[in-house]
Amino acid sequence: MEARRPDTIFDKVHMVQFEDTVTFESKTICLVGRYAYWTAFRHFLTHLHILSGLSSDTPIERHVSHLLLAVPIPKPGGQCILVPMSTMREPMALLMPPLKDLPLLDLSYKMLFSALDVPTVVTIVLGFLCLEKK
Repeated sequence: MEARRPDTIFDKVHMVQFEDTVTFESKTICLVGRYAYWTAFRHFLTHLHILSGLSSDTPIERHVSHLLLAVPIPKPGGQCILVPMSTMREPMALLMPPLKDLPLLDLSYKMLFSALDVPTVVTIVLGFLCLEKK
């Protein structure tokens, strides 16, 4: 009597060459910077997302490397740096406030102040007004 070999998963799968397979991989891009350009980075990531659905000869990595390596960081109080993006109506704007102003905070205060009551907001504003720059 002949011994029967147990079935394995490889007996039931038809193997194909690597060139014949099509895979779809999830990719994640996170922009981390020294300065708080959250709105500008959000527009840039939206631009990349739109580009990912278009057919283009330029890879997405080229757009990321251009932003990281070729776009200069603006000087405090200097001119605004505009980065044109083909999929957006407006260019991405990077700017730094002058050194004597409050630091750059590129967030909406609406959500913060909607969670606080009026006396707390007044206390925060008074605290900012009483600060001395040393």
